[in-house]
Amino acid sequence: MQLKKVKKTAICGFAAALSVVLMLFTTALPVLMYVLPLVCGVIVLFVSFIAGKRWAIGVFFSTAVLSFLFLADKETALVYVLFFGYYPLIKESVEKTKKAFSWIIKLALFNCAAVAIGWLGVAFLGVSGEEYSEFGALTIPVLLAMANLVFFLYDILLKRCAFFIPIVAKKLWKILK
Repeated sequence: MQLKKVKKTAICGFAAALSVVLMLFTTALPVLMYVLPLVCGVIVLFVSFIAGKRWAIGVFFSTAVLSFLFLADKETALVYVLFFGYYPLIKESVEKTKKAFSWIIKLALFNCAAVAIGWLGVAFLGVSGEEYSEFGALTIPVLLAMANLVFFLYDILLKRCAFFIPIVAKKLWKILK
């Protein structure tokens, strides 16, 4: 789809604003701290299809900066910045390799991001380190295992969304004409 720069700018501005507003909901519903950055990653994927990767990267960075400025819960912004915001943009490139190797890369990337989120949260954002030892020595491995399950489901979600995005994009294209 060929969109003019004005329309691309409008779509990207709307997507960035929507992403920040969605992540602001974590102030009222902290349980959505990991879910809403994931949803915002799907928005980045949508922008990538509609306007192109360069514009989607702009949405990612603007959402990241605005999230750190406006969100009370900085850990939500950290989750978005360190993984869920940019992963939809690199997923396709990673999957160009062999399937087994691509999963090794994806899991290594995710696990490094998950550990970094936990460490940065404790070191700089005031997250209590006691949360990671509440259930003993198995707390961190169990949390990582559950996080990997969520990542696996997220990867499937992105694949399914990639199927529906062209359908939604065509309807949006008709509206924008």
